[in-house]
Amino acid sequence: MGDEELLTIEDDKNRKLFYRFTPAALISNFVPLIVILDEETTHFEHKMWNVLTPLGHFGSENKDLLQTLIEQIAEEYECEDHIYLYGRGMDGYGAILHGILCGANAVYAHAPRIRLEETKGADTLSQENDLTNFLNATDTFPVFYLREDENDPEDETAYFADACKKHGIKVYLDFCPKSEDETQVIKEVLGFFERMASEG
Repeated sequence: MGDEELLTIEDDKNRKLFYRFTPAALISNFVPLIVILDEETTHFEHKMWNVLTPLGHFGSENKDLLQTLIEQIAEEYECEDHIYLYGRGMDGYGAILHGILCGANAVYAHAPRIRLEETKGADTLSQENDLTNFLNATDTFPVFYLREDENDPEDETAYFADACKKHGIKVYLDFCPKSEDETQVIKEVLGFFERMASEG
């Protein structure tokens, strides 16, 4: 995949976000959008899914750009009611954050970071330094499918899952893809999302 296939979105402060987007090859009643936040997966295609693969990190600095991009694509391809996110590790943090912000249907995050270190010199702890700050019992949230990192002593996944349960937000820790290959994992996750959507 060459650089010529990269697309870009820019804001009024000349900040840019590079990305790849591949629309679904087949049109059906269910053509959702998957936003893949994974620095190791720079391009992914699926015949039944609109696939957005932003490149870079997905925290505060380009949060608004990515939200604008998701909104534009969802509107153009009429999939506003079928948005899903995928992320791993630090990109799992981005998947959860952006899944909440765009009102996604579901988020799959493998070993996500939930709490970020406080920025030196900051007088207050930013809301985004702890994703549980976004949770409440009144708003609508994605369904979260989280996979724990067995080597994570801080147990970030359990911390977020406990916060979800306190607010009555659906969270599951039992979906574990069988493959170790990243492309196959994403395919398994998409298949899982399709089954969940069809079951309502």
